[in-house]
Amino acid sequence: MQKFFKYQSKMPQPLLIVSPTEPECIPTLQKMSELKTLSPFLFSGILNGQPVELLISGIGSVATTFRLTQTLMQRSYRRAISIGIAGSFTEDVNIGETVQITEDCFADLGIDDNGQFRNLREVGLTCDDFDCGLIVNPSPTLSSHRKLRGITVQTTSGSKKRIDDLTKHFNPDVETMENAAFFYVCRKIQLPFASFRAISNKVEPRNCKKWRINEAINNVNEMLECIIHKKHVSASLRA
Repeated sequence: MQKFFKYQSKMPQPLLIVSPTEPECIPTLQKMSELKTLSPFLFSGILNGQPVELLISGIGSVATTFRLTQTLMQRSYRRAISIGIAGSFTEDVNIGETVQITEDCFADLGIDDNGQFRNLREVGLTCDDFDCGLIVNPSPTLSSHRKLRGITVQTTSGSKKRIDDLTKHFNPDVETMENAAFFYVCRKIQLPFASFRAISNKVEPRNCKKWRINEAINNVNEMLECIIHKKHVSASLRA
């Protein structure tokens, strides 16, 4: 019995991979060996010799906050990595490029004051720094990927006025519907984390014909496989 518990103590905690939807992480799911279904949204397996679990968090901040919190209350991980696709506000980022988001915020959590956005603190409501300002990753994963600022919204931006307002107020690089929620939960629970998104489209008046979703999905999953490979993974990721 003592040998059993000694062996168990040496088993490394898995890495948690978080993706909003199954299509965004299907290349990784397909490469996981010893794949097990732990719930309709949570899978476990081995990827490049590393124990991993993969959570489908759902689209938007509400679903992501619930499923991620529920999972972290029941299971332990050494680090969480979020992957998926995103829209880019800047011409400096190429379609298909994978970037690391190192700071994010809830860009539509606030008050519309006659056409001017104000966060909760600006109108005298109680909130903490995570609710009203940028949520910064204190220990992003070491990688060569560009480190950018994100904003999280519950309605994706597809009109010039909306895009101009967000750009003026937040000066963002990329937009997602979940990332600030992922940051929020990990910071509150004090779980080391990193977030990588591949750019599928520019944030512009909506034109789906320009989107390159499959390319972005393939690129971000290839990046994930590379950074967790036991021969290339950083010490902080293995810890």
